[in-house]
Amino acid sequence: MFTGIIEAVGTVEYLKNDNLKIKTENSNFFNLKSGTSIAIDGCCLTLKNYEEELLCFQVSDETLSRTSLNDSHCGYVNMELPLTMNSLLSGHLVQGHVDGVINLKTIEKLDSELWNFSFTNASHKYLVDKGSITINGISLTVVDPVEDNFTVSIIEETFNRTNLKYLNVNDIVNVEYDIVIKYLEKLNYDN
Repeated sequence: MFTGIIEAVGTVEYLKNDNLKIKTENSNFFNLKSGTSIAIDGCCLTLKNYEEELLCFQVSDETLSRTSLNDSHCGYVNMELPLTMNSLLSGHLVQGHVDGVINLKTIEKLDSELWNFSFTNASHKYLVDKGSITINGISLTVVDPVEDNFTVSIIEETFNRTNLKYLNVNDIVNVEYDIVIKYLEKLNYDN
């Protein structure tokens, strides 16, 4: 489990077949045991090993087919270590199980160092105004959902600490919908 509070931005140094290698300057991501879960752009991946200064992961076909981890990726990934029992839950409960990708429709910088990012092609049944959503591993709040479109407001701190600053209009991003909404849907579907 994760919180959606990004700890570092890494660079994709190698992505071919099922091998992903990431470089980061954040020392918290070093000296971890093989098998440690790390959220990479919201995908819960398992640390395979280190090669010099690179974190190495094996990425399954399922992950490659459901996520933005591909040749058109922006090259920068959001990174988060797993939640511990003594961690602050500053975001919301994030599983690291990406539901799919959505499209970045617009980026609007406001005068107050605030950005509005709007997205399209989301699953409208999981969009709740003021509900939680995870974009590239970042815990965010849904604003004004209409059908498959919604907006999120990004404060300066989040913009500067994440890979949002490297994204362009029409890029695809990973999305994980709030687990509570998915459980409620399942409960209603089964009854």
